[in-house]
Amino acid sequence: MPTMQQIDPIVKKIEQLLVQAETRGVHLKVSGSKLDDDWLYVVVVPNRAGVRASDHAALMSQIERKLRADGDERVLLVPALED
Repeated sequence: MPTMQQIDPIVKKIEQLLVQAETRGVHLKVSGSKLDDDWLYVVVVPNRAGVRASDHAALMSQIERKLRADGDERVLLVPALED
């Protein structure tokens, strides 16, 4: 379960993974995060038009699996659209 001290490093790791995904044409960014009930929720939005929902979901799932493999449990990436 993430602690307050772990939020920034986890979010930075997610941001780095999202930047790496840009080379594959999936352009997403972190728009916010919240620790609630021992879970870290990280909101991920497209940072350019034309990102397909299936690419969005597939990348977030891949990142969640990587985080769990690295020992970062109880982190959920939440897909959203910016207003």
